[in-house]
Amino acid sequence: MNILLTSNGFHNETKRSKEIDKVFEEVARNKSVAIILNATKEGSNVKNIKDVKANFEKIGAQVVDLITINTENITDIFKYDVIYTMGGDPRILLDDFLECNFKQYLIKFLEKGIYIGESAGSMVLCDNLKWVWDIKKGTKPKYDILPKTFEGLNLVKERIYPHYNTISEEQKTKVDNYEKQYKIKITRINDGEFVWENG
Repeated sequence: MNILLTSNGFHNETKRSKEIDKVFEEVARNKSVAIILNATKEGSNVKNIKDVKANFEKIGAQVVDLITINTENITDIFKYDVIYTMGGDPRILLDDFLECNFKQYLIKFLEKGIYIGESAGSMVLCDNLKWVWDIKKGTKPKYDILPKTFEGLNLVKERIYPHYNTISEEQKTKVDNYEKQYKIKITRINDGEFVWENG
C-alpha cells in the first residue's frame, strides 16, 4: 500500500494516535522525505511546517527537504522515497498540480515510493472535488474562490473530509445531505486517523 491519507498528518498542534506515529516511523525511517509546501504558501498551516519536518527527523528519516513544486523542479520528486504533501488551501494545490502535470509524475513515483497526504494533500487525490466547495462555501474565504478545475488526481476512491471531529453540526448535516442528494460517498476522518490506499 503506497498512499496514506491523513487528516492532520504529522502536526503537533492537534492530537495524533500512537498508531499513526508508528506508521510514519515504519514508512520514513532511514528514508528520504520531500515535504511539498504548495498548499501552505499562506494561512494558518504555515506554522506547522517546522514541526512536521522535525517530526520526520526525530523518527529517523535520513533526509527531509522542503519543496514547492513547479514545472521546473517537478522531476526532483524522484530523488525521494516518501512524498508528504502539507495541507492548507486545496484550490492552490489543485491549480499547482494541474500546471505541472503532477499526476503523471506521481503515478511514476508511486511505482516505488510512498505518498502521504495531509488534509488538502489527501483531498486532491480523489476523482472530483466539486463537493468540497459545494459543502464548504462560506465557511472560510479560501472556499469562496474556485479552482481552475474541480478535477482531482483520481488516484484513490476515497473522498476525504478531514478534521471531521472539529466541524459544526451544521456542516455535518450538509455532508450527510450532499451524499444522499448526489449519491456519492464521502469518507470522514478525524484528526489522528488515517486511511491506507493502494490506488
